[in-house]
Amino acid sequence: MTLWGLGGEIGQPQVKNPKNSKNSVSRASLTTGQAASHCQVSTPTLKTWIREGRLRAFKTPGGHARIAVEEFQRFLKKHRMPTYPIPPAPKGVLVVDDEPDVRTAVADLLGSAGHTTFEAAGGREALAWLDGGQSVDLVLTDLGMPGMTGTDLARSVKGQWPGLRIGLMTGWDETEAPGGETGSIVDFVIAKPFQLSALISAYTGAAA
Repeated sequence: MTLWGLGGEIGQPQVKNPKNSKNSVSRASLTTGQAASHCQVSTPTLKTWIREGRLRAFKTPGGHARIAVEEFQRFLKKHRMPTYPIPPAPKGVLVVDDEPDVRTAVADLLGSAGHTTFEAAGGREALAWLDGGQSVDLVLTDLGMPGMTGTDLARSVKGQWPGLRIGLMTGWDETEAPGGETGSIVDFVIAKPFQLSALISAYTGAAA
């Protein structure tokens, strides 16, 4: 993946949009197995429909057959089958960490799952960006940062945008541990390093 540094002035965090990765392909299109499952037929049957020209498909660079969502919806409508459920739009996440390598790694991890990510090098920059009217679904911040800690940032964010979810990242070498008020200003706490599945689980659990 391309590594992004953080440039620009305060209030202008680096923007990362979902890349044209394998995950991006899967969101814009379906595998033959996914399409067959929705139609309640076998994969060989669906591939026969493709060979007969009844359903159009394209090849990925790796040689795998994929069906564009728009084409699949057209096919379903023509044959009076239930429409394919469109997945929700990727969520926006503001990643706040004073360490560029860590910030980039977290943003790339989220980007690989289809999230639009924004990066800020510290709490004040993150607040300035939010003050500018930018909208995200989650602020994911490091705990131990100079000037303004993650707890300080969470307190400020909850005070101004009470509905915005906050995730707090902690590390083994943190000099500051989450305080007693953490539960009231942070939606979840997750220890670094973490896997994407753990982050998603923490976020969905907080949203439940």
